[in-house]
Amino acid sequence: MNANSRYNLNRLAYFVAVIEEKTITAAAERLNLSKAVVSKQLKLLEEELGVNLVIRNTRHLHATKTGEAFYIQSKQALKYAQNAFDAAAENGNEPSGIIRLTTPVDLGVFQLAPLIAQFCYKYPKIKIDVNLSDKVIDIVAQRYDLSFRVGWLQDSSNRAKKIGTFRELALCSPESAKRWDPQKPEDLSKLPFVAYHGIDKSARVFTHKCTTEKVIKRNEIILSSNLTFNVTSALREALVTGCFFGILPDFSVKADLKAGVLQELIPHWKLREGGIYIVSPPTRLRTQAVQLFIDEIAAGFQDTRGD
Repeated sequence: MNANSRYNLNRLAYFVAVIEEKTITAAAERLNLSKAVVSKQLKLLEEELGVNLVIRNTRHLHATKTGEAFYIQSKQALKYAQNAFDAAAENGNEPSGIIRLTTPVDLGVFQLAPLIAQFCYKYPKIKIDVNLSDKVIDIVAQRYDLSFRVGWLQDSSNRAKKIGTFRELALCSPESAKRWDPQKPEDLSKLPFVAYHGIDKSARVFTHKCTTEKVIKRNEIILSSNLTFNVTSALREALVTGCFFGILPDFSVKADLKAGVLQELIPHWKLREGGIYIVSPPTRLRTQAVQLFIDEIAAGFQDTRGD
């Protein structure tokens, strides 16, 4: 390529659509263009670069090794360009844009829903699509802008901002608490326990600060169960029956504790404390809408921390 050569950057959008939609027909529908136009632009792009970007067959196409690397860079270039346009358009104007996010069910229902509703009311031109799921979702692969995570983060290239904390509580119905009357962690290992999938598979550590002795005691117990749920809302319903005790985050049971529907077991012994995080992809740039959302939700968590 000589110094006077110029690439048609518009063709990056055609190429990205083709790779993501797997066929030229689907890419054309996404771009609202004819199949012939998209096919021609893809061919011109390959001729412009002097390399094959895709391998075609009768049904589908997929990227070559060079095409895969070019797709990643093209996707990022388009995102940077969109960010630049968004920033210019939003300068001095009302914020706008679309935010796709995912959150654990309980966190979304009990804490995020009212904060997000207030945010959308305040910024009506920002559209937010919320997916509530207790699965840990790959936000890069699934193309989410943000994810809320509860607990203890694993090492990741994603960016994380801690916005709050929570504490695990051992809970049951008041009738069960009175009937069982456990006094120490060891007593819990003898009681019927309902588990939460993905967490309750290891020993639990209870700590107790003895003010008279000025020491902290730690007891580790193994809790086994014949009943496991993958969402905490179902686990909560099992506790209400009075048949089991279980462990839930404090933010999900504030109303139940206040109403006397559930009761904390051995409250002088404490379980783990974890973090609440906003996680975003590792890209350096964020749209104005995403950054505004992060800032306001983080502030909202601080305001409601004492509730």
